[in-house]
Amino acid sequence: MFSSSTVAVAVAALAAALFTSTASADSAGYVLPSSGTASTTQFLVGPELSGGTACGVQKLPNGATSLSGALGKGGGPGYLYAAINQLAFGANPSVSSAGGPGGACGICYSITPVSSSGTALTANTLTFMIVDECPASVSLSGGSHCNTCSTSEKNDMGQTWHFDIAVDAMSDAQYSTFFKGVTDGTNWEQVQFTKASCGSASPTPSAASWGCVSGACPNQASATVCENTGFSKRLFARQFTGL
Repeated sequence: MFSSSTVAVAVAALAAALFTSTASADSAGYVLPSSGTASTTQFLVGPELSGGTACGVQKLPNGATSLSGALGKGGGPGYLYAAINQLAFGANPSVSSAGGPGGACGICYSITPVSSSGTALTANTLTFMIVDECPASVSLSGGSHCNTCSTSEKNDMGQTWHFDIAVDAMSDAQYSTFFKGVTDGTNWEQVQFTKASCGSASPTPSAASWGCVSGACPNQASATVCENTGFSKRLFARQFTGL
């Protein structure tokens, strides 16, 4: 017979396992998570539209090809878009034949910020569509937030997964909602995320002929997840081949 405390611990452990569930890695090492915890930063998607984001997005649903009027903290047309780290995105821009859209393009995640005391701030929750990649290479991303090569690794904010939020596409109200109480300057050190249906604020934008934002795009598996990024591939080798 189990005590009530033992049952409670078991239930909590099961809930945690379900919340952090991920799919298996593909042949190149990419893993598209269904839920878990992550960190966030902010970026401007507007300057990328002229050449296309990693998913091939060159204009937003309202026809905008730039967001020069947005100041970077809201003030945009009210679309919720984000980039995700390379391990989840499914393409490696450090290898010429392995860049471009990945399996995360067009996938939506419900993201809930977590306070410094560990409380999930459900009132801040918004749903974002992945339209871009945060590269693992520091020379491409400008930081060490997206350089995890396997699910056993953590970034400089203590997380395996990372979302870069396109703040210039957000409205003032959306920005104020999501970043209310932010824990690290303009970044969340921890958020909870779950794969979700895309809402009206995260509609599918059109993509260039080479792009894909269908939510069912293939990964670019001709190179491993961290090849040529400056980070060790031996973690991948040990995890998947036992070397």
